[in-house]
Amino acid sequence: MHTLMARSMTAAARPFLPPNRHGITIDVIAIVANLALFPFLLTRLGNLFDQSFAEGSAAFLTLAGLMLFVLAARLLGLYLKRFPLQARLKPSAQTAFPLYFFLLNIGVFVLNSAFVVILLSSVAGGLGIVETNYYSQPKESLPLMLAGVSLMLVLMVAEIYLIYRLTRPLTARENDLREKGNWMFDWRGEFAADFGLFSYMMVWQVFYNNTAKLFMTPPENSPDTWEYRIFSAVFLFIVFLIFYVSPRTVFLIEDRKYIGTWVFIFGVYLASVLRWW
Repeated sequence: MHTLMARSMTAAARPFLPPNRHGITIDVIAIVANLALFPFLLTRLGNLFDQSFAEGSAAFLTLAGLMLFVLAARLLGLYLKRFPLQARLKPSAQTAFPLYFFLLNIGVFVLNSAFVVILLSSVAGGLGIVETNYYSQPKESLPLMLAGVSLMLVLMVAEIYLIYRLTRPLTARENDLREKGNWMFDWRGEFAADFGLFSYMMVWQVFYNNTAKLFMTPPENSPDTWEYRIFSAVFLFIVFLIFYVSPRTVFLIEDRKYIGTWVFIFGVYLASVLRWW
C-alpha cells in the first residue's frame, strides 16, 4: 500500500516533459512532416514503392539501397547512443527497460532482414551470379537462399545485441574516455547517433504514410462511411506501432515515464490519420 502511494506521489510530482527531449523533438518533426512534408513527397515519390516491386523494374535497387543505408545508420546510431545515454542514466541506476520493448522491434527486425535479403537476390541476379527469368528477376537458388537466411539472422542478432547493449553500464575504460572528453560522450557523438536513428525513423514514416493512404482511402466504387474510417484508423494504429513506436523505443528508455512523451507520440499518429479524413 505504501509502495503504491509512493509511486502515485512520484508520478504526480513528475514533470509533463522529460529532461532529455531528443525523442520529443523527433516527434515534433514527425508531426510537421506528416502534415506538410510527406503529402508533398507522396505526390512525387509515391510511385517508387509500387514500381520497386514491379516486374523488371530498376526502381527496387534505388529503394533497397536507401533502406540499406538507413539500416547502417541505425546500427551506427545504436552503437553510439549508448555512451551519452549511459552517462546520463548512471546517477539514477535505471538503465533497464521492459521486455515488451524487444517485442515491439520484432516487426522491424523482419522488415529490415527482408529488404536486405531481397537486395542480395537482386544484386546476385544483376551480377550474373544466379540466373534470371524473363522479367530480369533472380530465379530460386538454394545457395542464395541459405546466404540470405544467414545474413538475415546475423542482422537480427546484431540489432538485438546493440539494443541490449544500450542497457549496459559504462566500463572503467569507457568512463576514463568520458573524463578525457572523448567526442562519443558529448553533443557530437549524440548528434551522430540521433541523426542515424532519426533518418531510419523518417524513411519508415514514408512507408507508413503510403500504407496510411492505402488503408484510409476506400476502394473504388465503395462508400466512404464512418465505419470504414474508424476500422481503418484502428488497424492503422497497429501498423503505426510497428513503423514508428518500434524504432522510437531507443528514446523511450529515458522518456517513457512522462505523460508528454505519449501525448506527442499520439500526436504523430493523429497527424498521419487526420489528413485522410
